[in-house]
Amino acid sequence: MTGTQREREDLLQELIDRLISLMRKVRHDITPSEPVLSQPQLHLLFTIALKKNGVSVSELAELTGVTPGAVTQFVNALVERDLVARESDPNDRRIVRLRVTPTARRQMEKMRREYITAAARTFDELSLDDLRILNEILSRLNVPLDKEHAQKGEERADGPR
Repeated sequence: MTGTQREREDLLQELIDRLISLMRKVRHDITPSEPVLSQPQLHLLFTIALKKNGVSVSELAELTGVTPGAVTQFVNALVERDLVARESDPNDRRIVRLRVTPTARRQMEKMRREYITAAARTFDELSLDDLRILNEILSRLNVPLDKEHAQKGEERADGPR
């Protein structure tokens, strides 16, 4: 391995460590206004929200790497809180599709605002120009991810932009 390759690896490791640390700080600074959902519940909720046409339990299990039985338990809790609705698939009545409810959309928007408020405190030392530059750099890395989500029929969890 050349010195340049080693330096690149070291810088990438440092960048990963800093990004993880930043995200932890932002999460720590959030003051939730709603009862907190567990990480698995949040993950399932946002995964469901990404699917324009809803998602079946088996599809959700496959997407998240969680067993169908565990997905069903988590979804039951989300249904009880009026965050997820079960609907018949219009093309196949035997299939039940999961969709986020308007209540969930409102709570997700609240969570997004709380997250932005916490992020604003974390990134307060950066100027508007610094934020633009950082956003541009990270956007270049996310272009393939955006294309991948579009090909899978997904949208952003907080809606299309």
